[in-house]
This record gives sequence, structure tokens and C-alpha cells, in this order.
Amino acid sequence: MSKPILYYDGMCVLCNRSIRFIINRDPQKKFKILQQQSIKHKTKYESVVLIINGERYTHSTAVIKSLILLGGIYKIFIILFIIPKTVRDFMYSIVAKNRYKWFGKYDSCPTPPTSWKERFIDTDDLPNDFC
Repeated sequence: MSKPILYYDGMCVLCNRSIRFIINRDPQKKFKILQQQSIKHKTKYESVVLIINGERYTHSTAVIKSLILLGGIYKIFIILFIIPKTVRDFMYSIVAKNRYKWFGKYDSCPTPPTSWKERFIDTDDLPNDFC
């Protein structure tokens, strides 16, 4: 199994805090991280993207699966899958559309701490059809 890849909006304060949350709770370094702004063909996503073994998950499913992958107490979030995907994604879309207004936006993508360097994907290693 290859490492899960989390692809997020590097300009978004909420998204950056979420990535910090994941990294701080992932001592086994299961996740690889990628800022969407670092992709060569800038595809706009209104969502975090989680890729596991080539399978792509977005919106609420990506968030829930990421929490479950952390293991431990976070596995409890599997219960959120009882909520219909349309309802979960509707709620997610409200936050996504208002994330800059509610949480703020950086002028440029913050530089991750050097201790996280191995967690971030070198975009030169990505296949051309990654997006």
C-alpha cells in the first residue's frame, strides 16, 4: 500500500491548520502532503483531496477517511458515514465556500517547518496526469 496523499489549498488558513492537525497526530508518517498551488497544471479544487492507492476521495469523504487513517480515537469518525453523502457534502461546501471569509487567507502559501520536509511531495515526482 502506498502512502495516502493529502492535497490541500495552501492559501487557506483552515486548510493549513487541518494539515498541521494531521501531521501532529501522524507520528508514523502515513500521510504525504501536497499543496494544490504547487501543481504544475493549476487545477482549482473546492475541496481537500485524499488519494489512497490511486483512489481519489474529495469533500467530506476525504476528511472523514483522513481522520480514520490516523487511527486510535479518530477511528470513531467512521460513524459520520451514516450521514448521507449529499448531506455531508452540502455541509462541507458551505464551509469550503466561506473558508477564506471565516478563517482567513494567506497572501502566499506558508513555508512548512523544515521538520516536515519529508512529508511533502516533490512535485517533480508526480505523474503528468496527477490532477
